[in-house]
Amino acid sequence: MPFSRTRTGCFTCREDGYKCDEQKPFCGRCIRLQKACKGYGVKLKWQTPQGRPKSKAAKSKRQQRSSSSDKVVPPPSSELMSLVMSPDPSRIMPNDVNPTDRYLLNHWSTTLAAMVSMVPTPQSPFLVHLTPMVPHSTALRSVLCSIAACHLAILRNDNSLHTLATRHQLVAVSSLRQSIQTDSPELSLAAILMLQVSDRLFTMDSGVDHLSGAKAIINQAGVNALNSCRGTFLLSVCSYYDILASVSRGTSPLLEIDPEFPIGSIESMEELTSVLRIVGQISRMRDQDQDSLDAWGHAVEDLLNALNQSDDTIGDVGHTVQAYKHAAFIYLYRVWRNQGAPHPSALKHGRSCLAHLGSVPVNSPLVSTHVWPLWTAGCESIDDDQRQFVRDRMDAMYGARHLPSLQRTKQDIREVWEIKDEQRNLIGVDNVDCIKAILRSKQREAGLA
Repeated sequence: MPFSRTRTGCFTCREDGYKCDEQKPFCGRCIRLQKACKGYGVKLKWQTPQGRPKSKAAKSKRQQRSSSSDKVVPPPSSELMSLVMSPDPSRIMPNDVNPTDRYLLNHWSTTLAAMVSMVPTPQSPFLVHLTPMVPHSTALRSVLCSIAACHLAILRNDNSLHTLATRHQLVAVSSLRQSIQTDSPELSLAAILMLQVSDRLFTMDSGVDHLSGAKAIINQAGVNALNSCRGTFLLSVCSYYDILASVSRGTSPLLEIDPEFPIGSIESMEELTSVLRIVGQISRMRDQDQDSLDAWGHAVEDLLNALNQSDDTIGDVGHTVQAYKHAAFIYLYRVWRNQGAPHPSALKHGRSCLAHLGSVPVNSPLVSTHVWPLWTAGCESIDDDQRQFVRDRMDAMYGARHLPSLQRTKQDIREVWEIKDEQRNLIGVDNVDCIKAILRSKQREAGLA
């Protein structure tokens, strides 16, 4: 039997006269009946500045409505409009997409997109560039649903969502195989890159080298075919993951192109792009003979020294850039001279790196880029207070994001500490390459992105 109308349920249940369980963002009844859930809140009516009732009867009706739930409000502020207009793939999908997938896409757009980006959700380039592509790519849509299901499974401790995530992942891979020869390079590249993001964030260990697939698409299409704003964004994301993967693999980057464009096509990140370009050059040093290695080492050292020298930096971007610069010094001296803590230079740069990271609030979007510098400086820490800061920071990052990759990185850092401490106690020095230590002990890469 229908219940009386409520004022707090979704609009669909209120119109139907049924009790709503008020589950967000779509209620359980609408999902079960596969109805379009119209959401919650109040319906707005725009106030007409010059509007006047044409008669006493109209005035009387207006007074009667004043106590109802419909509210008369002024036009929205620009801030509110920016939120209303933020891209949400769950709202532009074809009618045949089921409510569960719409719910997952909504979680991606409202929560997860900000965790893989460096800017707040309404301006996230992942939303701006990927959202228009979702209706045209089953592979991209499925991998975004998989990512969202993985995250919700953790938040809700629900194994059935893990099963759903695996199902979407299989659909994404299968669809990509079928469409990769016919879809545009941008669609295929977007799907592959989000599979890479999925593997990194949720430690899936799929064994698939997604970056090699991305390289094949880029080589086949040519960089010039990806010169649109969306293509530039995808190339920058690919380059970012490629460079950090080169660090975790102990190899040169796969891509021959350098990230001349800012990370994620965000102009304010130009300095960070410059540091990352240098990190990629350090990775390429691993392939050099000793004579060439020294020449490269001095050249890269000069490049890092030429960057902004001021540690008196204000703002989350500035602190992040400085943290990356100090981490790059640590990485350089490990690759070039196999030199780390307790050498004074490693301790100095590690201390500075951690200080800059600690100056950025843990809920800042830029913290999504902090795993590599925190790993690099954290592994070289020998001071108890610094190690405790690393533990606390990793816990705080996980508490804000609930991404399994952060827990595994914390475990990897602790294992590196045990290996390095044991060697220092045995022979008095530390020549342990942190990356190689994880590759040997875990038979996998450290997750640095």
